[in-house]
Amino acid sequence: MSTDAPPSPARRKRLGASPSKALLKLGFGFAAAGVIALFGAQAWLESYLKGEPFRVKTEAAIGRALHAESSLGPLQRQGSVLLSDSVGLTGQSGAFFKTAHLQDLRAELDLGAIWRRVWKVDTLRFQRLELNLEAPNEASAAKNSETPASSHWWAALLPLKTEIESIRTDRASLTRGGAVLRNTRLEAKPQDGGWDVTLEAGELQWPGMPGMDLSQARLIARQGAYVLRSARLLVKSGGQISLSGNWNTESGTDIHAQLENVDVQPFLPVWWQTRLHGSLQGNLRFAQPAAAKEGEISGDLKLTGAMLEALPLLSQLDVFIGNPRFRQLPLKTASVHFSQTAERTQLRDLDLDAGGILRITGTVTVKAGALQGSLKLGISPSLVQWLPEIRSKVFAESRDGYLWTPFELSGTTEQPKEDLSPRLAALVVETAVDNVRGLPGKIPQALPEAAKGILDTVKSLIPGK
Repeated sequence: MSTDAPPSPARRKRLGASPSKALLKLGFGFAAAGVIALFGAQAWLESYLKGEPFRVKTEAAIGRALHAESSLGPLQRQGSVLLSDSVGLTGQSGAFFKTAHLQDLRAELDLGAIWRRVWKVDTLRFQRLELNLEAPNEASAAKNSETPASSHWWAALLPLKTEIESIRTDRASLTRGGAVLRNTRLEAKPQDGGWDVTLEAGELQWPGMPGMDLSQARLIARQGAYVLRSARLLVKSGGQISLSGNWNTESGTDIHAQLENVDVQPFLPVWWQTRLHGSLQGNLRFAQPAAAKEGEISGDLKLTGAMLEALPLLSQLDVFIGNPRFRQLPLKTASVHFSQTAERTQLRDLDLDAGGILRITGTVTVKAGALQGSLKLGISPSLVQWLPEIRSKVFAESRDGYLWTPFELSGTTEQPKEDLSPRLAALVVETAVDNVRGLPGKIPQALPEAAKGILDTVKSLIPGK
């Protein structure tokens, strides 16, 4: 019987080592291939980031992130930073702006996120931004809302998602509805499918409003809707205005304003600017339904530190009553309910009280510059106690410590007219005539001529004579 001799120890060692060496060589081979592939991918990525396909994809990514059609200038790369001279954006459905133009773009990329198929921009900075906040054109075509196709097999590994962590600039200009905010610092961060925007500094110009500087504002912009959480404006002529509210394409606009110590003069027609002084306090609201062509401003206002000066009606009272206190008349209280549309301005519940001397109440409407007012003037009884005719025939109503008479306001905001002065002057003439007729029959011959001179003087006081 024959038997095979067992392999020697040396032979067993050689036979056991051969599979291990093969596996080791295979492992080194795969590692080397992986390193080569990694370096190849890195080299391709470097080349790709410098090429036109990447610029096109970046253009599309910005468009997707901001719901806009974008136009990106030539790109330069410095490490993980991308540079471009300009970016143009046209808002589409879901955008919070109509157009935007950015100059000197600087995008700080997180290149590691590319391997997670994400275009991630840590910070998007630019030297200057011009942003039109009107509603975007819904009919605009989304030319670059989709990622451009690529024939290279690496394209299958390229990112499909875009993330922008923050947008910043120190020189932004925003426009909406004729209002322009210039040279403001802007920072925007994504929030719940929209943007949380903070603005600091800047100069605001608004038609019909005095010059103002922005202190700070914060708003949320999302899908064509805006929520203004807070805004603080410093009026250059004095005082401040705080704003809050919202506006969107579906429900319209609802903005609230609080006025604190705002100088009234810039808000007045030229004729009134030298005659009414004081600081505005109160709340205003601007409301415009989505389907309406115009909105309305309304609210309740008070005037502190108020004074009426060189008002023709008060000047006439000064002459008739002989009291110089009407030339400059401080007001203890001054309040009104204000409402304004594009066609008219109305002052209701107007109440100007000079603290026991004089009071004016009523309603005034302005249409196309024309005045129409129904008012009442109250005067202290002590001021007319020596003029019984004026008290009985003009100031016949007594209430709230005043003697009252109605009067009408007409004319224009630059040339107002009232009918009380002519009535007072006519009454003075009538009283003077009655007094002359009541003189005794035997009087000096020259006295009628003197009486005529008095009447001529009185007539000269009548407006328009």
